[in-house]
Amino acid sequence: MNQVAWTFTALTLTAACHAYAQTGVPAEFPRKTIRLVATSSPGSPVDLFARAISDHLAKSFAQSVVIDNRVGAGGTLAAGIVLQAEADGHVMMVNTSAQVVAPFMYRKLPFDMLRDFAAIAPLAIQPNVLVISPQHGWKSVQELVAAAKAKPKGLSYGTGGSGTGTHMNAERFRLRAGIDAVQVPYKGSPEALVDVIAGRIDWSFLPVSTALAHMNDGRVRALALSGDRRSPKLPDLPTITESGLPDSDFPFWVGVFASSKTPRVVMQRLHGEIAKATALPEVRKRIDNLGAEPMSMSMGEFNKYVREQADIAAGIIKAAGIQAN
Repeated sequence: MNQVAWTFTALTLTAACHAYAQTGVPAEFPRKTIRLVATSSPGSPVDLFARAISDHLAKSFAQSVVIDNRVGAGGTLAAGIVLQAEADGHVMMVNTSAQVVAPFMYRKLPFDMLRDFAAIAPLAIQPNVLVISPQHGWKSVQELVAAAKAKPKGLSYGTGGSGTGTHMNAERFRLRAGIDAVQVPYKGSPEALVDVIAGRIDWSFLPVSTALAHMNDGRVRALALSGDRRSPKLPDLPTITESGLPDSDFPFWVGVFASSKTPRVVMQRLHGEIAKATALPEVRKRIDNLGAEPMSMSMGEFNKYVREQADIAAGIIKAAGIQAN
């Protein structure tokens, strides 16, 4: 090696060591395209949330960021793809609350959705709304519950499929209210909405972003919002808690996950950049337009939240006897 080449190499190594000392992140990260494997189809809230942060990540990391939509099996298809990749932070998964449902629905998986994934950063949370067809005369949650109790198994409710967030919310509500009704699983929430509008099913829990336009034009009637806090987009709509049924919701949230084998310093760098992205005014506006709110948590807080939600999911699945389709 000649003197010039040796000097260049030495300077490069010195710069790399300095960068590592300053950030704790390997100087070569990221060294290639970052891939966000989304568990839902293009145009879905999961996809749109992922795209909302991708521009910031691309600029910050000076690398391309691509969205890879892999739909199926409650997010486990995408999970398998992420776990097959090198655990270096370049391939991550964008998933919903299905992350905490899958371990109890798909027990024969070759991996564990909780053990084998680290929760990197939350993106957004969106309440569900309890809607009915205007053909029904019910004006409140109490009236719906009374009608269901008067006719056990006589009413039906639509979900986005067994084990989905809308199904989990519906089951937790049903169990809390002490009613017995028939679940009608659909391929997704939009399909369930169509049959609520047509009066073919009696009620459903749907993400606000799915139901909002149809609520505004009167095609469905909203009885309550899941959770215990009203939405700025629907300030006059009471919550399920206000309606007398606290602890009966299962919110729709979206977050970014990586293999638990990813170096800790890389996880921390990813968390920091994703947190910066969700704090940007333009990103917050895009999230708000979907009827959701940005989530802000440390990595430790998000991992704790995921574990708590998993405990809730396990309880619902056991009590309701939910099984995968």
